[in-house]
Amino acid sequence: MQQPSLFDDPEAGSKLPVVGVPGSRAALSPAQKLFNKLIDRIGTQRQLLQQWRDLESRYRQRVAAELAPVQGRLREKRLAMVRLLDEAAGHKSLSKSQRAKVVDLLLDLVSDLLLEGHDEELVRVHDKYSELSFEESQQEDLDLAHAMAGSIFGVDLGDDHGARTPEELAQHIADKVNAARPAEPAPPLRARKKSAKAAARELQREQAVQGASRSLREVYRALASELHPDRETDAAERARKTSLMQQVNQAYEARDLLALLELQLSIEQIDPGAMAGLAQDRLAHYNLVLQEQLQRLQEELEEVRAPFTMGRSLRDLRELTPAKVLQGLADDLHHLRSALKHVEADLLAFRDIKVLKNSLRGYRVGGSDDEMDMLESLLLDALQGRPRRP
Repeated sequence: MQQPSLFDDPEAGSKLPVVGVPGSRAALSPAQKLFNKLIDRIGTQRQLLQQWRDLESRYRQRVAAELAPVQGRLREKRLAMVRLLDEAAGHKSLSKSQRAKVVDLLLDLVSDLLLEGHDEELVRVHDKYSELSFEESQQEDLDLAHAMAGSIFGVDLGDDHGARTPEELAQHIADKVNAARPAEPAPPLRARKKSAKAAARELQREQAVQGASRSLREVYRALASELHPDRETDAAERARKTSLMQQVNQAYEARDLLALLELQLSIEQIDPGAMAGLAQDRLAHYNLVLQEQLQRLQEELEEVRAPFTMGRSLRDLRELTPAKVLQGLADDLHHLRSALKHVEADLLAFRDIKVLKNSLRGYRVGGSDDEMDMLESLLLDALQGRPRRP
């Protein structure tokens, strides 16, 4: 199977030769089977890592170019809806119950917008209609979180924790919980004497690690011997080898054995059957380096995927692909555009106080969406910037 490599020339579209031990699986030794398996898994991880790296760039670009502008316009329209409802709440044609409904919708919208970011205009509107000021509401949330810290986590933050928002308080709680965790036990002053078997295993492991590093270094030296540009008198060939040598150095520093072997095959320093003739100890060293390389690739992949995996279930994580992330972004963009379209339509419609009053029929202050009729549910969704349900 052809594997992508850092030595591929994307413009020429060429691929480096495939690294592996040729022959049927039944004819291969366990070490040779492991070598082929590691090569295949590293190739798969490379491809996945490149896909997620490409996604990272494309995702940022699409968020900046498409999602963020729509989010900004939606916030502007929702702010305009706040001003419209604020004005409508004082309209003389509204009954007492109608005004209460408008105020309820208004406060819901203001609260949602304040969750996105502090805004003095929104705070003034909130304080104008709410029984509790915004500052008092924040303090209530802080008091509740403070109480939960003691009852759930057993953490006493005291009264001088300095947090101004529930988010800051949550961080204080996390810091306190982490600080309260018992430290790792100190190692004994005198280590227990290792058994003969344990000492032998440790020595064998150290020798294997040293052998692996030595084998990697030997591959690097063989390449450097043939590709060193200082030995070239032809300017074009010197430039070619300089570029290749830079890539060899990069692979060696990253302990990327597969890339080094691919390059050896590419310049015909070794032939495709060379892996079959490797001594068992050399093959074992190669396998150790490849296992370390595979682990690093897996860790790097998880790090690149991390921003897209937060808050997802284990099942979602198993099925998550770059294509699904982009589809989710497209869905979010569709919902935002739909919400923007409906808020804009409602802004035009609700300028007529009769339309607004008519839309308030059946709405109950503090009621749930299930208790509202369809018209009221659509109105509330529009005011809160949520996409309408089909």
